[in-house]
Amino acid sequence: MSMEHKAFVFDTEKFHAEIEPVMKDSIKNAEVAHRYICEHLDELQSPYTGDELGEDWEEEFGELTLQTYFDILLTTCYDVEDDRGLGEMWDAVNEVIKSLDVFEYGEVPVLGYQVEINSVIVDPGMEGLGIIDGDEVAEILERLKENRDEAESAEPEDLLYEAEPEEWMEAYDDLCSLYEDALSQKKGLLLTF
Repeated sequence: MSMEHKAFVFDTEKFHAEIEPVMKDSIKNAEVAHRYICEHLDELQSPYTGDELGEDWEEEFGELTLQTYFDILLTTCYDVEDDRGLGEMWDAVNEVIKSLDVFEYGEVPVLGYQVEINSVIVDPGMEGLGIIDGDEVAEILERLKENRDEAESAEPEDLLYEAEPEEWMEAYDDLCSLYEDALSQKKGLLLTF
């Protein structure tokens, strides 16, 4: 099965101020998440369909695990239907960026930073989830742009999916325009699978 990269402009300020505290309290008592969702239905979407949540929202989700709650809570900070991910090209772009050796952690621009709250990792899809804070977007974008020529002549190894330079450069440019959008909206990014 292939892993499809998804990416969204994400309101990290709201996340840290409003949603992270709810998640933190929910780890001890999931009822906190449940109550928040019930009180903010009009701000939330189904993470699977993008539809606004209705009164009977529980029925869509089967077992309401902590990660399911996290998944729903995150939707206050992004639009589920505005997926700007790199699909299968994420791997090539990720390897190209790592080969440039201009980031301390080469996978951050494509995968973001893991979110851990009280030693619980936020990862509803169980395939990895990361965020880039709004105040980190400009610097990452600048480095991506500065090294674009090097990216074109990179020789990434061990790719999961075969890719040609023109393919990965198209995806590289898509990633840059995603960062540009986040920057213009003064937001961060949510990166997941």
